Amino acid sequence: MTNGKRLCLNMIVKNEMANLQRCLGAVVDHIDCWVIGDTGSTDGTQDFIKSFFAARNLPGELHEFPFHNFEQARNAALDHAYASPLAYDYLLFDDADMELMVEDAGFRSRLDSAGYRLLQRSESGLAYWNTRLVRRDAGARYYGVTHEYLDVPGGVQELRGAWYKDHASGSNRVDKFERDAKLLLEALEKDPENQRYWFYLAQSYRDAGRTAEAAVAYAKRAAMGGWDEEAWNARLQGARCLRKLGDEPGFIEQALAAFNQRPQRAEPLYDLARFYRDKGMNHASALFSEAGLAIKRPEQDILFIEDYIYTTGMVEEFAIAANYARDPVRKDRGFAACNWLALNRTIDDGPRELAWSNLFFYVKSAKTMMPSFSARPVGFTAPDGYRSSNQSVARLGDRIVLLQRTVNYTLAEDNLQYDTPGGVPVHTRNFLLRLSDELAIQSASEVLPPADMPEPTNDRVLGFEDMRLFAWRDALWGVSCVRELTEEGWCEQIVARIDEDASCRLTDWRVLRPAGPRLHQKNWMPQVKPGTVGGGAEALQFIYLCDPTRTVDERGSTLSETPPAIAAKSFRGGTQLIAFAGGWLALIHEVQWRAAEKRRYYLHRFVWFDEANTLRKVSRPFFFDKKGVEFAAGLAWHPDERRLVISYSVTDSESWIATVDEAEVRSMLDDVDSLPSGAAGTASRVTLVSGHGAAPTKAGIKPDCADNGAMGDASQAPSEGKDLGPGGMKSADDIFHELAPFLRDVDSPPERRERSHQFDARISRFLGSDGTALPQINCFYQVMSDKAEHRTLIAATTSMRAAGHPVRVWSFAPEKLEFLVPHGVELRNADDVMPRALFDRIVAGSEIRYFSDIFRYALLYEHGGLWMDSDIILLRAFPFRGDHFFNLQWRGSHKGHFVCGNVIYARPYCSHLRALYELSISRFHDASGKEFGDIGPKLLSDYIASSAGAELREWVFSPMFFNTIDWTEIDRFEKPIADLADYLNDERVFGVHLWTARNEARLGGEGAPLISSLMDPLAGFSSLTKLADQFPTDKNRHTGNRHCYARVYDRLLSSRRLAVQRIMEIVQHRGAAIDDRATPASVGLWQKYFPFSQVIGVDLNDLSHLNNDRFRSFVGDQSRAEDLRKIAAKLEPESLDVVIDDGSHASFGEQLTLREFFSLLKPSGWYFIEDLDWQPPGEDASKITLTKTLLREIKEQGSARSVDPLGVSALAGQFAEILFFDSHYELNRAKLMGGLVAIRKCAGTGDTR
Repeated sequence: MTNGKRLCLNMIVKNEMANLQRCLGAVVDHIDCWVIGDTGSTDGTQDFIKSFFAARNLPGELHEFPFHNFEQARNAALDHAYASPLAYDYLLFDDADMELMVEDAGFRSRLDSAGYRLLQRSESGLAYWNTRLVRRDAGARYYGVTHEYLDVPGGVQELRGAWYKDHASGSNRVDKFERDAKLLLEALEKDPENQRYWFYLAQSYRDAGRTAEAAVAYAKRAAMGGWDEEAWNARLQGARCLRKLGDEPGFIEQALAAFNQRPQRAEPLYDLARFYRDKGMNHASALFSEAGLAIKRPEQDILFIEDYIYTTGMVEEFAIAANYARDPVRKDRGFAACNWLALNRTIDDGPRELAWSNLFFYVKSAKTMMPSFSARPVGFTAPDGYRSSNQSVARLGDRIVLLQRTVNYTLAEDNLQYDTPGGVPVHTRNFLLRLSDELAIQSASEVLPPADMPEPTNDRVLGFEDMRLFAWRDALWGVSCVRELTEEGWCEQIVARIDEDASCRLTDWRVLRPAGPRLHQKNWMPQVKPGTVGGGAEALQFIYLCDPTRTVDERGSTLSETPPAIAAKSFRGGTQLIAFAGGWLALIHEVQWRAAEKRRYYLHRFVWFDEANTLRKVSRPFFFDKKGVEFAAGLAWHPDERRLVISYSVTDSESWIATVDEAEVRSMLDDVDSLPSGAAGTASRVTLVSGHGAAPTKAGIKPDCADNGAMGDASQAPSEGKDLGPGGMKSADDIFHELAPFLRDVDSPPERRERSHQFDARISRFLGSDGTALPQINCFYQVMSDKAEHRTLIAATTSMRAAGHPVRVWSFAPEKLEFLVPHGVELRNADDVMPRALFDRIVAGSEIRYFSDIFRYALLYEHGGLWMDSDIILLRAFPFRGDHFFNLQWRGSHKGHFVCGNVIYARPYCSHLRALYELSISRFHDASGKEFGDIGPKLLSDYIASSAGAELREWVFSPMFFNTIDWTEIDRFEKPIADLADYLNDERVFGVHLWTARNEARLGGEGAPLISSLMDPLAGFSSLTKLADQFPTDKNRHTGNRHCYARVYDRLLSSRRLAVQRIMEIVQHRGAAIDDRATPASVGLWQKYFPFSQVIGVDLNDLSHLNNDRFRSFVGDQSRAEDLRKIAAKLEPESLDVVIDDGSHASFGEQLTLREFFSLLKPSGWYFIEDLDWQPPGEDASKITLTKTLLREIKEQGSARSVDPLGVSALAGQFAEILFFDSHYELNRAKLMGGLVAIRKCAGTGDTR
């Protein structure tokens, strides 16, 4: 027993031996004593009760008295309890066929009211509240000869945490209904207008099978009025009796009347939906079930709530009827409903299995669900006697490879039998194909079995079947099903490496045998997890099952086992797992056997696992080509990193390969915790999490797209009933500090930069290349004073346009902002988004910034794109192409401000933005004593911390992008940029939020405050092309040979302007007069453009007297390997961001320097060689190839084809890309092109362009 109020069990029994063990066993741990009345048992009930409690040392009393009616018998037991000397505080009432279910063992500690109702649920799905706990001194009494009720002076409350399961197996059930009818008729003779007696007389007639009499009694009770729940239920039950009697018009009339009487109850609509579906009138049926889906379980009602209808039945009716809908929107919602049922592990097996079977009728083709899906035959010609079957595509570095299986059988008509010529054994031969980026076959080699493979023990099925290809340890591997190693022909998984040298043979093979009973092992999904930062090796794992999700290691030993939130036992392994959106993506299949057709059918789904391999997201099922046997065993990223490549077979005889945009796959994935259920246009209510002492705020959130539950674009808020308050879930503080633990370390700029770096690494996939169309930027600005200069607005929009973004400023007085038009800014009237009158009301009752918070949600919902506050100074283009972008702020958690709304990205019609818009309006008008941020950062933070916005958490990034200087640190704006390396020297800084920082100081000059540069961004952060014109180097447009290389450096390095820390420039002044008293011009240029960089110079001349914190010089000759190696030894490997070779221009020196210095370059760093079109005299073309020619061969052929004495080709594997650009001087002078080469180093172990 637990601490709390003392309970005494009180009940009446008769011949209940069949039920007592279950009943008393459920309650014994929660009571302190017992008083039970027996009304004439003859089966040993009395002895069982006494011995049961004696064995547990629980005191109590057993009394015996006759039964006349339930009011008399229950009050007799009650009176004995009142008179008992036993010590207790509350009476707990029970029946022998009831089972107490306790979910909160501490429920007794909360008791203090006179009485409590507990929920009573039957196995039929019926649920209602029944008074089951009363305080000893409350004076409670029973009334009613049968279906008695307990009257408790002082009233009763509902108790959560404990409830009763009604097994309806009591011994008195056999003759109960006729006996009850007799008792009720006798009582009605004395009290003919007793509404309760009439209701239960109708119930007794119904249960006794006397349907016509029940219909009359129900009609009588419904007409009497009184307690509306009981009167309503009488009308509903009467309608059901009329249907059973065949009176269909009467049923329809009374069912509609019941709904009209109590429209918050869905039971009449369910009956009507079922009625019309049974008659084949599916459109009429859907009309009622669709309306019923919008009705939530009536938590305030207590009488006869049919839970099954609210949890399962209504969705099931809609899922069936909507399949016949001509309206594609309704049919799509039916698909969602059917899928929701098929994957719902909380409902009974019957409805779930029916829905899963019905998915067959809804399932669509891949092309229909993913318009970018494009498939083509693989085009491989199988050897004579074989046909192409399943195949598996994969990536090895930048190469696309495919393992093509060929087989010697055909699949019989029933898709079950395998027919081979002359009945010979089934045999598989595998071929490794190398594909181009256009998926054309470039070469093919047969993959031979291992040389040390033993002779088959079972020769009925031979070869390595259904191999999944994957890259591991810089080699190709595969995991296959093999049946020839055991006499019984067990399916076993074998992992093996493909040795691509010469013979192309499997090697390093081993059998994977998991612990436990021996089973056929098929369809394991390989997963190669990257090594750890500390240098750990790649880990090979396999997803062995989906429900539970079991992960095993490379030896077959279980690493983890996690049950998913959905019913996924039908999921069968398909493809490899590939890194996707911060987790792992795979294709699985489900096999349906259609008994009527005696055929198998395969359905496919994308599934997404988080880093812990918990199944978190799933798509709806689809087929590739046609319904039938299709098998997908390969999934990989295309080298363009915008598409996925899928390999699949059709009927084990056709091999296909396809591509699909990753964004479409992403949009198909639904969160398994909140799958769309098919409800349309219904307002769900959610509780936003607040971690700051305030009560949870409830607000209506209306989903806009009921069935598009995309990752990053939720279509539907979760339904009512999820406890999101502080007691039921984590607070916003907890959620954001778990999501971004570095927020706790806000006092150290270097540490917060370092600790947030890994958190932001996932954004790289969503930042487009230089050619990516930049998103539209939207701002709001309202001129409130004609005297204002609007300097911040001009600086912000000018910086945005200079970065290349289209910029749109919204205002209710756009004519006052015409001065922005010459800067290329588009002006729009804000009245197109929100009415001016609403703006006036909001501003009149608060401040303009409150309106701005609301406006951004409305604007992004209707238009999408980037929102930026009009005090964001953009330092470079922000080519974001994900689903959403939100950024955090360093401080503000004490007010619940975690997410800063100054920069937001969303796609048009995003339901999350619609929800935020509605919530902001509601919160603004409902809240009193509003503080700044309540509908801005605090609302954003609360929403993303709630279940409704939970999927947005993967789109939240650190403050480094725009808020690296916090709002509490605005004094930093008064410091020169050179003093702000801890804040700005990071590749993630795209812009700076000025907050309230303003400055009228002079512009430019050394030591000028940062704010001065930001307020004139075109001058303060000039492009390298313009800046180079101020320094006398031939990299500009007017000095010397005017190569104009600055434009190339600007293009390739501007995104790293604040991040570059070390740049090396190689020059070789031979005999030329130089001013060794001043810093070289090009060094000054680099230092000016890269404000946090140290320039390292390599020259024939000694410039060490100029060394300082930002310049370090070395003396060295490019033609001498010894000189270069001495310099390299003094620098750390991978310590340079950029290397620029503007030295001797001799091919030998260029290639020798490239060979010796390339290891000094950081991953993703750039190596430039200038003036490739000029060579000094003395080069021997027979001994050294021109650098330009050599690098072009490596770019186009993968390796040098000409003489390469210095082994530059050995570096080719480290070259992510080689780009040639023109010297404007050489192009104009001699029509020579390609005078500058830029080589980007691979990003670590693999290139992520």
